[in-house]
Amino acid sequence: VCNFLGCELKDDPIYQERLAKGEVRLRGSQVFELKPHAKRSVLLFLIGIVAVMFYATAISDTVGLIKNPVLPRNEAIVVFMLTIATLISITCKIDTGEVLNASTFKSGMSACVCVLGVAWLGDTFVKAHISDIQAVAGDLLHNYPWLLAVVLFFAATLLYSQAATTKALMPAALLLGVSPLTAIASFAAVSALFVLPTYPTLLAAVEMDDTGSTRIGKYVFNHAFLIPGVIAITLCVILGFIFGGIML
Repeated sequence: VCNFLGCELKDDPIYQERLAKGEVRLRGSQVFELKPHAKRSVLLFLIGIVAVMFYATAISDTVGLIKNPVLPRNEAIVVFMLTIATLISITCKIDTGEVLNASTFKSGMSACVCVLGVAWLGDTFVKAHISDIQAVAGDLLHNYPWLLAVVLFFAATLLYSQAATTKALMPAALLLGVSPLTAIASFAAVSALFVLPTYPTLLAAVEMDDTGSTRIGKYVFNHAFLIPGVIAITLCVILGFIFGGIML
């Protein structure tokens, strides 16, 4: 499907304009040279990930190795990764001035602004009306249980979180008599985080594409991720019902 979306770069006016201005680098074939201390930086990064996973597991209610943790999980992730970033900068002799000019840093900061702006605003609005959303969704599922996938799809669009969507609606759906097969098959719909073009990873992808072909359209919803994402979720739900009907 993605191969049929948009036009070829030679026919894309935005790409041609950026190319004429010198904003697109034609990389071609290059011989990759591993920079000094690159392996060390990757090793430190992996250590940070393992440390985060271990800490999150240790403070979880299921394992409970650490009682009454000083740092909750989300704050601990920030502390661990900033510590690893500091160690990488010191031990790998990185020129920190170049970090500010990296495309990934610029994309990440752009995503942070969106999280602190539109996404945070949307999340605040939804949390203030979560009871109403649950009530409307509950009434709809009571009359039409097969619409669970649709309800999860639009709820995830507003909640920006698979976990929050599942926690808010899935228990209510099961209490209303939705079959386990329908619940399992519809679960893929909680991944509809791409509908509103304010999700950090979506914005980062737009920023990283220096060709300008990955962009948000004039009407906001007509962006490059909508059609592939909707098709992927639809196929997952359909296949879930098919295989679930065979296996369950």
